[in-house]
Parts: sequence; structure tokens; C-alpha cells
Amino acid sequence: MIPPYFRPVLVAAMLTMLACVLPSFAQPLFRWPFVGNVTDRAATVLVWRSGGQPVGIEYDDDSTFATPQQTAQVTPQQSEDFVLKITLQGLLPSTRYHYRVVDAAGGRISPTQSFTTFPVAGTDAPVTLLFGSCNRASQGAAGKTFDVGGGLGGDYFIHLGDWSYPDVLVPGFPNVPGTIRQSYATRLDTTYPLTTKILSQMGIAYEWDDHDFAGNNGDGSIPPTLKNELLQAYQRYQPHYPLANPQGGVWHSFRVGNVEVFMMDSRTQRSPVDSAFRDGKFAPAAGHSMLSGYPVPGVDQRTWLLQAIRNSTARWKVLASQGPFNPGLAPLIPAALLVGRPNIARETAEYWVGYPADLDSLRKLLKTEAGRNFLIITGSVHNNLFDDGSHSVVPEFVAANLDVPNSFLYDTLRRYGFNVFTGGQTNGKSTIGRLRVETVPVHRLIVESFDEDGELSLRYEMADKSSGVAAPQADRWPTVETITFGSDGREVMVQFTAPLPSNATATITDLQGNEVARWQIEEATSVMRQRFPASLPSGAYLGKIVGEGYTMEFRGEVIK
Repeated sequence: MIPPYFRPVLVAAMLTMLACVLPSFAQPLFRWPFVGNVTDRAATVLVWRSGGQPVGIEYDDDSTFATPQQTAQVTPQQSEDFVLKITLQGLLPSTRYHYRVVDAAGGRISPTQSFTTFPVAGTDAPVTLLFGSCNRASQGAAGKTFDVGGGLGGDYFIHLGDWSYPDVLVPGFPNVPGTIRQSYATRLDTTYPLTTKILSQMGIAYEWDDHDFAGNNGDGSIPPTLKNELLQAYQRYQPHYPLANPQGGVWHSFRVGNVEVFMMDSRTQRSPVDSAFRDGKFAPAAGHSMLSGYPVPGVDQRTWLLQAIRNSTARWKVLASQGPFNPGLAPLIPAALLVGRPNIARETAEYWVGYPADLDSLRKLLKTEAGRNFLIITGSVHNNLFDDGSHSVVPEFVAANLDVPNSFLYDTLRRYGFNVFTGGQTNGKSTIGRLRVETVPVHRLIVESFDEDGELSLRYEMADKSSGVAAPQADRWPTVETITFGSDGREVMVQFTAPLPSNATATITDLQGNEVARWQIEEATSVMRQRFPASLPSGAYLGKIVGEGYTMEFRGEVIK
């Protein structure tokens, strides 16, 4: 999103897409290949062909291709827009590989690209991740930070959303047929330095934000058919990690050495921000959620995220969030309403503070042992700033201006007395974030940013002097496996991966906060059943189980 009170006014214009010029040897490809889903032993190469001719991948850990290996030839299908995902397996950990696309005769039809495999999962090893959000909000954007980023030694790039602003650059996006496809073609424009300087030498993990999901401040209220089309396009055009719930959204996690990264999807199932405002006041109803505002098959995102964080055994845990988590921003909403600036209140309510149930659930968890060695990296706000945990519970680092006009958020907040970030950028330059893990002389996580001229902008360091990270007790954190509401709407059954401790209290409420059932779990069990009154209407319901030392939340839908 682009906070209108922190940026110059953008003049809307219908822009003609520039043709992406490929080298002559690459004409059989619609876009250059790039890599994702990297692990310590494998990687996925995405190839976007211009037609149905078979291709393979030639790869080697030697840049001269002295002893190359080659995958089997695969034929792209028109039904998949001639997109292929080819997996390279049996790779060595912490190794740079060079690859190129070859045709059936062995002829090279792409430039040579490269990527680095990860250290063995769970081992302490040096890692460098680049990150940021918000690039190319106009056709003429130069992308200077990617020129800088290409020289920062990154092993992987985490894109936090608003990648090439298709709602600005692609007329009719996403409603006009063909514009979703065009949005991915725009992201991979081979004249733009994100493609030539970043994707050419490292893999990528990507989550959308509003502009590249369904438009400014987009949310889960879009038509289900359009939402499904957007989900299918992400899964086609991105070499992504396995998704936790492919029908529900694009949230997922991945492990690189002893770092676990949790990639949020803050848009697909988000409740509309306007629904939180009633009679000029900020008053979100029960069920107002950025993560799980709409029922989905299987486990919703909030349940998944809290459980994944609880169960992580990584030394370092990183949440990749599209908007600021910092609870210190909460007073800005009523203050803006008080002075007659509802637009500012609504823009602020796009962040975590606009979704109190989500914020409180995560804040409570981060104050336990699960919040140890935890970092939040954030996009969206078109500025570079950080908090050391004094206001944001855990350290939070915002790198949200890869290639867009600067919002000067840090300066503006301080001007009006909201000193809720430890430090921030005070110039108008674009920035890119870098996260480094060091293992000697102590375990350190260093997060920093660099501006478009290559100068250090901000830096924050975390240290961990412990020798290791203990695995969580499996019986302490049971997780939701399935949630089933009976066809008559009178019974819910929740299956857990481990027995719930005894002496827990379970409640079910509707979205208005009205309690419809409460009962005591007397004995340890891995299956919970409860009957409801026959008069219970169809709709979504919220569940909560509270026991000693833990709180678990889930959501389901009664359909009669």
C-alpha cells in the first residue's frame, strides 16, 4: 500500500508496456529462467518458453561447465502457458551452481544464471539473505538498489510484496482477462535490474502484498473465482516452496541452515479494513482478521503461523511480514479519527494494529520462549526504519522502498510525537535490506540496509551465546490437524497431532463474539467433539482452547 499522507500524489496514467528485449540466443524463451524452492540438496528452475518445444537444464558447480550435468528434456504445455518447473536434485550443500536452458539438440537458449544451495538444515552456518518490498511503481523506475544488491553477497532474496505494481503498470489488472499473466511478465522484465542483477545469481522467495495481489489495499473480499485465479497464477509462475494451504493462500516457511523464515500472506484471507470502523470509531468485530478473515479448507493461516513458530527448532526465527507489526502504532488510529483524518486511521489499520486479534495472538506468543532470537522483517510503508523490540516486542526491521518514492514515515511519526521506532531513514533514497548470520566468535544475526548509492543506511545486531536450541516438547504444543463441522451443523470435531493436556477449557463463539458453547476438557485427548444446539445458524465460528501455559485458536464454518 502507499500511505497517501506520507508520499507525493501519484498521477494515474494508462501506461503502455515496454517490450522486454531478449538476447538473440534467448528468443525461444519468453522470460529468462530463475530459481526458487532452494534447499541444501535441491532447487527448482522455472522456465517460461515461447512455445511447446522441449527443453532441459544444464548445470555445473564450475562456471566453465567443465563436467556439466543435464536434466531430462521436458515438453512445456500450452495449458500451463508453456511454463515448466524443473527440479535439480542431488546437489551439494552451500555450493554455487551455474545453469542454463538447453534445447533438444543441446543448444544453449538462455543466459547462464547461478544460485547457491543452502547449508544443511539445522546446522549453524553463515547465511546471507537480501530482502525488501515495493519496487517499480512507475514504468521509468531505474531499480538502482538492485545494482547495489547484486554486490552484497546474497544467497537468497526475499521479496515482501508490491513487485512491479501491476495495478499501475497493467491496465485492467486483475479483472480483465490476461492481465494476471501480464503482471508476471512485467515482474520478470529482462530489462529491469531485479531480473538481471538479483535473479541472475540467487533464488527468490516471494509473497504478494496489495498492489500485486488485487490492487491498492486489496483484501479477501474479492470474488472467489478471481481469488482462485490469482492463487493458480502464483503457483504457476513462481518456483515457490510447498504452500501450507494451497487452496487458502500462499503462506509458507523454509529453512536455511539454522534460520527458519515464515512467509506471511496478509492479503488473500484478510477482512476488509473498512469493516473495523463503525460510526466514526475503530471497533473491529470478533473474527476481524488479516490472516484468517474468511473460512478456508483445512488449517487457517493464524493457526498455522502460531503453531509453526511454537514448534520451530531453529536458532533464528524470521517472520516476513507485508506490513509493520509494531503495536506502538495503535494509538495513531484513534488519534487520527479525533483530528478528523479518517484516511490516516484507515491506512494505519492496514497494519497489524488494525487487526487486534491477530496482533494479540502473536504478541502473547512472542513474549514466551518461542520469541527468543526472533526478528520481523517488514515491507509496505515505503521507508527504512527499525525497532529494537522496545515497542515491537521483538526486533523489527522495515525495508520497504526498493524502488519507489520515499514516504518519510519515520520523520513524520516523530514530528507528531509517535516515537515508536528506534531509528529510521531520514533521506529520500531507496534501500535494500540484508540479513547475515555469523557463527564465530559468537552466533550473531546482523540486519542492515544499504541505499541506492551503496552506503550503509541502518544496522541492528542480535547475539546468541547459547550452544544450541532445544526442540520443543511435542506434548506441550499439540497442533490442529483437521477441523470438521458435521453436515447437520450440530457437531464439531477437531483432530490434533498430539493429545491435549487435561483440564483445558474450550469455547466456540460466533463472529460477533457471542458464545455458543463452552466445555471443560477433563482428560487428555487427541480428538475433541462437541454438540451444538440445533438452532445454530450457518456461518463462520471461532474456537479457542485455553490450558496451562498455552492458548490455541481455530476457525471453522457451519454449512446447513
